[in-house]
Amino acid sequence: MVQIKTTRFGDMEIDEDRGFRIVGGLLGFPNSTRFILFEHDEESPFKWLQSMDEAHVAFVVTQPLVFFPDYRVHIRKEELSQLGTEDINDAEIMVICSLHSQIHEMTANLQGPIVVNVAKRVGRQMVLKDSTWKTKHPLFPKSA
Repeated sequence: MVQIKTTRFGDMEIDEDRGFRIVGGLLGFPNSTRFILFEHDEESPFKWLQSMDEAHVAFVVTQPLVFFPDYRVHIRKEELSQLGTEDINDAEIMVICSLHSQIHEMTANLQGPIVVNVAKRVGRQMVLKDSTWKTKHPLFPKSA
């Protein structure tokens, strides 16, 4: 067990084996490379991605396929090999969400997914080139 400090959740004692490393950190947060993922609510599609290195770095994340069934990530073989795999099916994909005052205005960074090889406990934030997905893609489409 290891104890981490968080500004949002206070001190937490976690099994170190639950943590994983994000190579190079997240965009804008290069000093946070060790993270833990935990449930927001068992029935919620959202989870918390908490830095184990910097107490103030925490994000709401979700699996993009929950909201966008046609979402696909094209990753080069070299990028997959950095995660210790050759098959994208070995990876879990999550995206960082941005909260707004109104839930229906919530957005997700679909252009910069976080791809994690769960078995190897290593991930990387990718930047999709030639993507139709945006960095602030609305999670909930506006109703007509």
